[in-house]
Amino acid sequence: MNSMIWPGAVAILGSLLFMGVAGIFLLALQYRRHGRLSWRRTITTAAAALYGFGLFSYTMLPLPATRDAFCRPGVAVAQLEPAHFLADFANVYAQLGLRGLATSFTLWQVLFNIILFMPLGILAVRWLRGNVFTAMVLGLAASLAIELTQYTGIWGLYTCAYRVADVDDLIVNTFGALLGAVIAYLPIFSFLSAPREPRAEQAPPRPVTLARRALADVFDSSFTGAAVFVIAAAVNLAEQLGGPVVDPGLVSIWVPAIVVFFVFLLPSLAPGRATLGQRCAWIRVTGARGRRAAAAWRAGLRTILGFGGITFLFQLTTGLNEIPDAPWLGTAAMLYAVASALCFVLIPGARALAGVLTGTGFADRRA
Repeated sequence: MNSMIWPGAVAILGSLLFMGVAGIFLLALQYRRHGRLSWRRTITTAAAALYGFGLFSYTMLPLPATRDAFCRPGVAVAQLEPAHFLADFANVYAQLGLRGLATSFTLWQVLFNIILFMPLGILAVRWLRGNVFTAMVLGLAASLAIELTQYTGIWGLYTCAYRVADVDDLIVNTFGALLGAVIAYLPIFSFLSAPREPRAEQAPPRPVTLARRALADVFDSSFTGAAVFVIAAAVNLAEQLGGPVVDPGLVSIWVPAIVVFFVFLLPSLAPGRATLGQRCAWIRVTGARGRRAAAAWRAGLRTILGFGGITFLFQLTTGLNEIPDAPWLGTAAMLYAVASALCFVLIPGARALAGVLTGTGFADRRA
């Protein structure tokens, strides 16, 4: 039983970690594509992530301790005879009878493969809006990829195959996806289908609310944090591999500056007058009392005085390295952030302090 439970636990943990790291980016992509967030899209995406990790853990784990651990005669030999499982059923039935067959590992291994691929068929119909044929093709493709990965020892990562590549798995897995596609049409699975909506660019403009502005800031903050982390990790890895040692002080200043420039400032100066997060939320910077895009210098100045500048100071003081020469910098950034947040909440139009100082506002990009 433990061999059935622990891969599921690995799948749950892996999907939770994945959604914790990538969830906000998936939400940004969803908003950019559809112009709003949907709880059904979000739940189905989380379910797809859980299923993907489950498929991996049940078909690939546990991994061998060494590259040559399974390089022995008669171990993990490929089964290339189609429908061989029917002969196995007949042998078990002849030896143990119907009751023995019903409780045998031979039968339940096939049933488990079918059950394992049924969610793929359900997701193909409900999430991808495909049909039975789409589900069969996806089931066959996914099963073929798994069997080839097992047969090649994860494409040469291990010297020998450590799991049995079985042509019967292609048959039963594809049948499982087919069965899942058929039952996906039952009303019980309707919640997995996101609402049918036009693409975001075809939808009518909507008011720019405080919640929408805050969501755009969350997107920008996530993009910045992820980019700073990736660059810092790359710099550290290059040093570990014998590359040039970079002055930590320069890293502390230039990495946040470069990231904020590409996430906030450059997109604000470009046509559209919006940061990357604001573009995902279909917002643009305008003049204080109009829907026309603001001048480039106004949009850029607003970014510097607004959340872009606050994010830069935050990354500078708490990101890669502390700056002992300017202990007041963090306090100043915090005070300015609080003042900006108060203006954001109290001033109509979600203009914030930077909007007041630069005479700018926000409007839907489709207006």
